[in-house]
Amino acid sequence: MWPEASDSISKKYLRQTLWQLHSTLAGRAGHGQGNAEALLTLDPGWVRVNPKAGWWLDVAAFEEAYSLCRETPGCDLTDPQADILEAAVALYRGDLIESWYQDWCIYERDRLQLTYLAMLEQLMGHCEARQLYAKGVGYGQCILRYDPARESTHRQLMRLYYRAGDRTTALRQYVRCAAVVAKHFNVHPSRETVALYHQVRTERLEGIPQQTAVERRPLEEPGSGLLLDLHARLDHIQASLSALQDQVQQELAAISRGAKDGAGDASTDDARDALTVRRMVHGP
Repeated sequence: MWPEASDSISKKYLRQTLWQLHSTLAGRAGHGQGNAEALLTLDPGWVRVNPKAGWWLDVAAFEEAYSLCRETPGCDLTDPQADILEAAVALYRGDLIESWYQDWCIYERDRLQLTYLAMLEQLMGHCEARQLYAKGVGYGQCILRYDPARESTHRQLMRLYYRAGDRTTALRQYVRCAAVVAKHFNVHPSRETVALYHQVRTERLEGIPQQTAVERRPLEEPGSGLLLDLHARLDHIQASLSALQDQVQQELAAISRGAKDGAGDASTDDARDALTVRRMVHGP
């Protein structure tokens, strides 16, 4: 726990920590919140938490919930199972001891975080099957806060948005996915993600499960993957050009307002020259 300290200093830190812990638990016991003596067992040379004492551990409850539901796909979760997972993910209020970098702690931190993300994905699948689209989107956004380049989550969000009737946001989710995987890994979205984008774009997703939709795509057709990728890139370019056009129009409108307010021809010309320079530097 104190790898940089000497043995004597480590023992001193341990004694101080145990004293603080014992005092805190004793104070809670005095308010009817437990029995400090029953929880900690101290003897010369060793310390342990008494397994027979009446205590509750959030990590144990978290892992137990996952073990009960881990083999069940999200779309097949029963409502009681979903309730168990919802209670479990509510226990996860942050990564394990974020300021510690010992090997054992890093391993446990990553393991618990992956468990948390897996449960959130199950709940997303449950929400999609139960048509609880807004709730499912909330779970997906939680996942992306921890792992923004998780393509499977981006795909689930695209489906949730589309089935909720928000096709535009579903397409924007693809653009976000493409941007983040390019930033993190310098790659394009997978063929599965591009295929889903194409289905949403052409409004062919309704009522088609994701796995079936991908299996029906003729992978052996020459150039089929390239064609889908080309459609996605063209749409992305078109969206960028539209955004640029809006920005230019706004700047021209600002210049026009400045001229009407008496800025003068010289100021207007200077502003237009500045706009031209910006476009030359940043590109059309």
